[in-house]
Amino acid sequence: MKLEGILPLLGNFGRYQFLVCLYCCVHNIFGCFTSLGNVFYAAETDHWCDVLPKENCSRWPEFWDNCTDVKKAVLLPPAERNDSEYPHSNCKQWDLPDGYAFDPYAPLDALNYSEVSCENGWAYDTSQYKTTTISDFGLVCDYGSTPSLAQSLYFGGFLVGSFAGGAFSDWFGRRKVVITGQLLWLAGFIATTFSVNIYMFIVMRVISAVGVFASYMGLYVLALEAVGKSWRTAVTMAFSIAFAVGYFFVATAAMYLRQWRSLSMALSMSSIILLIPLFFIKESVRWLVSKGRIDEAETVIRSIAKFNKKTLPDVLFEKTDIEDEMESKKSAIPPSVVDLYRTPNMAVKTINMQYNWFVNSLVYYGLSQSTGDLGVDDYWAFFVSGAVEIPALVYAVFGVEWFGRKWNTAVLELIGGIACLATIFIPLGIWRTVVAMVGKFCISATFAIIYVYSVELFPTPIRAVGLGVSSSAARVGGILSPIILLLKNTVPVLPLVLFGSSTVVAGCLVLFLPETKGRRLPQTLEEGEEFGKCRCMGGSASDESGVNLEDMVTDGEGVFAISNVAFDHGEEKKYRDFSQQFTRRHRESSHM
Repeated sequence: MKLEGILPLLGNFGRYQFLVCLYCCVHNIFGCFTSLGNVFYAAETDHWCDVLPKENCSRWPEFWDNCTDVKKAVLLPPAERNDSEYPHSNCKQWDLPDGYAFDPYAPLDALNYSEVSCENGWAYDTSQYKTTTISDFGLVCDYGSTPSLAQSLYFGGFLVGSFAGGAFSDWFGRRKVVITGQLLWLAGFIATTFSVNIYMFIVMRVISAVGVFASYMGLYVLALEAVGKSWRTAVTMAFSIAFAVGYFFVATAAMYLRQWRSLSMALSMSSIILLIPLFFIKESVRWLVSKGRIDEAETVIRSIAKFNKKTLPDVLFEKTDIEDEMESKKSAIPPSVVDLYRTPNMAVKTINMQYNWFVNSLVYYGLSQSTGDLGVDDYWAFFVSGAVEIPALVYAVFGVEWFGRKWNTAVLELIGGIACLATIFIPLGIWRTVVAMVGKFCISATFAIIYVYSVELFPTPIRAVGLGVSSSAARVGGILSPIILLLKNTVPVLPLVLFGSSTVVAGCLVLFLPETKGRRLPQTLEEGEEFGKCRCMGGSASDESGVNLEDMVTDGEGVFAISNVAFDHGEEKKYRDFSQQFTRRHRESSHM
């Protein structure tokens, strides 16, 4: 009996599959802790040169209620920019003479004192956040860009983790990657709390990023290989929603734990529970069979069957079936990234899709990390930012079937981009938050839809490669999002201008892609090149004999893709034949 005939005997979604998927959902919730906890660790607060005397204004009863503000107004130079959030300078102080005595009725800006940089460090507003990484490590003024650079490096860890997790899970097995990644993630996550300087903080954050993403890669593939095809779309949606649920826990914890180390400790220590189920997770049967470890695969299958209360035949694997399967794998020609750019139409579609993934990631993380700039309560804004993702993801599932892929993506990106641009003209407060959340809804929905779109746009032989390249573009967008947010220190509206305009451009570019809903998916490189050139590819998506929506594999957080989509032996033969013909034609044309 072949593997595809054995796995349904275990049940498409039995008790074991349910527990694996539940574990993956919990993993995503805690993954949100790691990714977005930094919104509160590095929250920006008012700061000023530490020159305010300990004087409590006791001699001036009229200033008892606002003594600190009075001292700032008297002792600090005015802000460098008229559009500054605070009236006083954050990085300069007056060069006061020795023996200066504070007098609220003698402003120093009229006495021609010169301005100098802060000589004794900074003081921070602790009314909302008792401590942050910014206040603990002095990341202001000349070091003000460090928190954003640290977050960019964190997202760089995602990129490393995605490559490492994907490669190592194929080489050493899904379960080993999950365990190693979990240990690496939790070690870095917990150690972050005890960082003695910003360098240790950055290193520990990057380690946790590599670990969380590598472990997710292994766990997600393991889960998708365990469930039946009919469950894969629902399971993927559940994983996506789980990440959004993580917002609620982070916001609630941050509301009560106003010191960043306490918050980090609570989030990281709670994640230790992820280690417990690892003792019960089995290795992927598909991976074991692909490596020829048939006895181990049979042991795992019978263990799962017993847990799911299923009965199996005495003989599972026939020698001839295994030999045929291994032979077909050996004869397959691996796809190449070059195939995505070898022909003009395919290259244009690939670049178009890469740009869309890049923009979606850039704007998604940009909006998620800037909820504190909306002029409302930071915790409430962060909570709502996560809440809007759930209906957005639900809409994405049904919207692609109602309105198709192309127009759904284009319209949502245009609305999302316009919402980002409109936010510029709305004063801080509730209405600015509402419009910003419209943008977040749209970008969350399109992030899910473009995955479906990509799966159907790339031809079967290079579908996995196309999704991997798109995923890499999304990682770059995540890395750049904190850098873009830094620009608000120069021009406050510039990040929103870039987010909005880039999303509008993405929405317009989608209009140049072909609609894939209800159409036969391209099976070969030649069909992939012709797809979208003309209306000659009739049929419906149901005619597609290789991959459909239920064959998708995403790489986490509900929006990024990395795929292990396979094609059958017949498709491999067609691919080899066409590849040889194409190479021969290319060589002949290059000599003309």
